[in-house]
Formats: sequence, structure tokens, C-alpha cells
Amino acid sequence: MDHLHFGKKGGEKYVILPGLSLKSVLPSAKAIMSAYSLLAKDRDRYLIEHIKGEPEGFSIYDMADDVIRAFGDLGIDKADVMGVSMGGMVAQALALKYPEKVSSLILCSTAARVDEEHASVFGNWRRLAEKRDAKGLGEAFGKAVYTPAFYEQYKDIIDSSSEGAVERDYEDLIVSIDAIESFDAYDDLEDIKCPVFVLGAGEDKVLGAKASPELMEKLRCSGYIYEGKGHGVYDEAPDYLQRIKDFLEEK
Repeated sequence: MDHLHFGKKGGEKYVILPGLSLKSVLPSAKAIMSAYSLLAKDRDRYLIEHIKGEPEGFSIYDMADDVIRAFGDLGIDKADVMGVSMGGMVAQALALKYPEKVSSLILCSTAARVDEEHASVFGNWRRLAEKRDAKGLGEAFGKAVYTPAFYEQYKDIIDSSSEGAVERDYEDLIVSIDAIESFDAYDDLEDIKCPVFVLGAGEDKVLGAKASPELMEKLRCSGYIYEGKGHGVYDEAPDYLQRIKDFLEEK
């Protein structure tokens, strides 16, 4: 498992679990640290990716087990956990299976389950991965994740994000997609007792506009829905991290 460590050493632990991607996000480490500078000043920050070489049948709960092993190796006793998309599913599993390790949850553009309407999005990504179509995947990701205006503005960067993928990248992506589609924590959400903050988007084409409100209702927690934004609102909304900072200071 690769990870990025930045921020204030000795500060409160804050763990970021990123979403589904064909390749590692760590080559963009400088951009990540810059983007999270608002939160990194007084917190000890970690971004933890999932394992490479995921075995067939690997589940979201298996990913949560790996995160706990990483906690041990990194000396993290307990942390505020931010999960983005698939990472938000892993964060839910983490809070359900290891509640003593989670101070709070920030669930971003994620869901407790994938409904039939949006399963087709993941099915399309899976087919493109099976064809080893990096260009098609980059375009399909971009069009599903971002609003049309944002995608057109950054089209070249987004479409090229899948270039250079190797065989294991495609295999891991397929296993992760299967894990997402089989994940269903909805009936167990009431067992999550830590403070939770949900951020979603009214035009989410990946998991649907109802996914975040469903989490907020079931968890009886606070949150904010960005109307007119898509699944990738975390990249598009300028006040996104400020809302998270406010939650962390008030919880």
C-alpha cells in the first residue's frame, strides 16, 4: 500500500481514503498537499491507497482491514477519516468494523450501496478496463465524474490520466469495481456512532443524487449538497475543504 504523509507531525490524525482510479494518485503528491493546505496546518495528514494486486473477490471490508493494518504500521491509534467515493465506502466499513479507530467520518460523493440505475456506469468502466482501453476509460471517467463545463476545461488532463497503465492496474480496477457493486452497508449504518459529515452533489452521475441524502437521513448527521455540481465536486467547489474544516472544529 502506498501512502503520503504531510501536515503537522504530532497533530491530530487525519486520514484520506481516495476514490476509484486506474492509476495511483501519488504522482500528484504536490498538488494534493497544496489542495489540502487549509487542513494540513494543524493536523497530521495521511493519504492511504489500497493494495496493489487485489485478489479476485476482494471486498470493501477487506480494504478496511488493510487500512487498519496500515494504521498499525504508521502509528495511527485513532483518526478523523475522510473517504472519497469508493474511499467513502471503505470509511463506512472502517467505522462499522473498527469503531474504536475512527474519531469522525467525512463522507464525500459516496453511498451506502449502488442502486440499479447507476450500476451501468460501473459496468461501462469495467468493460473498458477489460478491453485495456486507457483512452476510453479516461474519457468515460471524466464525463461521468465532472460537470460538462469542468470536463471541457480540463479535458486533456483528465483524458490522459489513464495513460501508462499496466496490466495490474486494469486487474485491480476490475476487482475494485466488483467490490463497489457488491457493497451494501445501508442496514448497518445506524451502528455508526461517531460524528459524521456528508458532502454530495445534486448532479452526481456516478452514484446518483439520492446517495448522499440517503446517508444523511440514515446516519442522522449533518452535511451539504452542492446543487448543479457532479460527483467530482471535491475538485470543483472552492469552499469544499472549508466546510470540512468547519465540521472538524465544531464536532
